[in-house]
Amino acid sequence: MLHPFSVKPIEIIFKQVDGLDIVMDVYLPATATKGNPVPVLLWWHGGGLLQVIIMSVVPHMLAAPEKHNLCLVSPDYRLAPQTRMPGILSDAKAAMDFLHSPAFQAETGGRVDVSRIVLTGSSAGGWLSLLAGTGVGFEACGLDIPRPVCGIAALYPITDLQDDFWKVKQRPVSYMDRIIEKSEVAEFLDPKAPKTSESRGDGMRAMFYHYMIQEGILSGLLLDGTGIPEDAFSVAQSLKSGKFSPPPIYIITGNQDGKVAHRQSLDVVAALKELGAGVDYHEIVADHSFDKEPIYRMESYYAFFGRVCKA
Repeated sequence: MLHPFSVKPIEIIFKQVDGLDIVMDVYLPATATKGNPVPVLLWWHGGGLLQVIIMSVVPHMLAAPEKHNLCLVSPDYRLAPQTRMPGILSDAKAAMDFLHSPAFQAETGGRVDVSRIVLTGSSAGGWLSLLAGTGVGFEACGLDIPRPVCGIAALYPITDLQDDFWKVKQRPVSYMDRIIEKSEVAEFLDPKAPKTSESRGDGMRAMFYHYMIQEGILSGLLLDGTGIPEDAFSVAQSLKSGKFSPPPIYIITGNQDGKVAHRQSLDVVAALKELGAGVDYHEIVADHSFDKEPIYRMESYYAFFGRVCKA
């Protein structure tokens, strides 16, 4: 995994598949001991499940282990369309399962309390946290539902492939001043291209998400050939079915977001309120990825983590 800052994690291989080592970065505070293990913030990066965004582990998260006395875990997952949604969710589940393994305890010296885990993620990573924390989409992919967690904290998440935002072409997208030519991303569009769980933030794959929005093709990139319907991954619709028992959920989104329509978060909040489930929603005047800016200290985010992980 690429490390954009000088903070160096423990890097652990938690899955080997398709000839790839799928790794997680583990950041531990100096205060963590075997006698005083710290809870886990398991965070998935964004990028539409298509790419790894540059500087994906933002400064407030890199500071969080020492500042908030927690273990930050940042796992990779294979990227679409070379890996479709079932493979991506299996990687997410593998990361969660690995935290409960003797190998993880050995790598971290028993300094992590895996009975206290909050799933989190930004954008598409926020979607993964909602899916893995509720179980939505796993049965459709032929996977067992992951074990329960203390909570979910989703940052400006994708939540619904059926939303018109993913289907109506934007030529160009609202935040760009040109059309992205297919030739610029052709190698990444090929589902038979080599599988990967990494992409350089400054490489051509960094244009892939914008091209996907431009052409309205997210659903096909994630699901073509699987036979799985889009609504299997619609968080709000699935929660309303009553088949899932969500843990406490925190969602924060910017209402000026040009890369993920923030109404998708509103739909999930409405569904949770309808169920009478716990939800802590925060909406600010900001664009996508706002939390990479130091002015956003994310106090409510870490306060939520502290509440649901209280020993």
